[in-house]
Amino acid sequence: MQIDLVATAIALLTFFAISGLMALSLNLEYGLAGIPNFGKALFVSIGAYTAGWTYTRLLPALYGVDVIDPCGLTLGQALQMRGEILRTLPLHALGNFAITLVIAAIIGGAIGWLASYPALRLKEEWYLALVLLVGSEIMRIVVRGYDPLICGTNGLSGIAQPFAWMGTLTGSPRVASLCFLGFALLLLAAVYLYAERLARSPFGRLLKAVRENPDVTQELGKNVPRIRGGVMLIGSAIAAISGVLFAVNLGFVSTNDYAVALTLDVWVMVVLGGIGNNKGALLGAAIVTLLDRVTAITAIRLDMLGLEFEFNYVRFILFGIILLLMLRFRPQGLLPEPVRTTDAHEVLTSEALL
Repeated sequence: MQIDLVATAIALLTFFAISGLMALSLNLEYGLAGIPNFGKALFVSIGAYTAGWTYTRLLPALYGVDVIDPCGLTLGQALQMRGEILRTLPLHALGNFAITLVIAAIIGGAIGWLASYPALRLKEEWYLALVLLVGSEIMRIVVRGYDPLICGTNGLSGIAQPFAWMGTLTGSPRVASLCFLGFALLLLAAVYLYAERLARSPFGRLLKAVRENPDVTQELGKNVPRIRGGVMLIGSAIAAISGVLFAVNLGFVSTNDYAVALTLDVWVMVVLGGIGNNKGALLGAAIVTLLDRVTAITAIRLDMLGLEFEFNYVRFILFGIILLLMLRFRPQGLLPEPVRTTDAHEVLTSEALL
């Protein structure tokens, strides 16, 4: 089997950009604020389901035609119409994609705040972890059994990335993939810079105070549940945006992609890279993405050789071992959180010397 190195590199970098967004969102929630979000797959799936809805309902409306049921007997007709619009009408494709990102961010942020605020009023933040973990599976089961959204267990195909028209225009699908990769990397860079500024801002220092000692922070007059709810809103919005990119990159929306295993992957990224360190979150995302792709390619090769061994499940064993080893021997991660995140110490020292 010949491997196209360029196509493989594009795919790896695209998955890294999407995974990096997920890791940064969890690092804001758990790394800075100490909120154990075990429902990360829930908010990623919100973005994907939003893409499924807008691509089948909003896109035809932008084109000025009646909505065709994307499931059942009209599946082929709806798929053909979506593909034609996305391949030939750049403004409609880009406009629908932009609206999808905005809607996903709003819904994801709102659900993150609504789900977290009641639970975070309790002293034990692990109640929120259980609420989100259970909520993630409930959402997946409900969507799986509700055909009108993403065709239930069959899933929804034809969710092409917004630069598919570039492939038609240039005659090379790789150009479209490169454009999407560029957009994903630019979005990742923007979110990283935002996360860094947030961590170094007064609000970021307040989040760390809540993480280290919420009782003292509460006694100092700070509304701890509202602060935690605010960072959950931000992190959930970023996760929902990553879910949109995840869906359009695959071109397919299925509930099977948003099980608890996805949440485990994101936690491994953050714990491996370094809790509380945004650079560490990106490093962890890069390592996990590489391991994930290597195990997937190895599984395909073993299957072609006729070996009766399901290598895909090795990744779960490997990630579990990595998580346990990091927690046991290096809980701070490969890139520990910086002790100082602002220039306030240097400024105060220089003023004292004067």
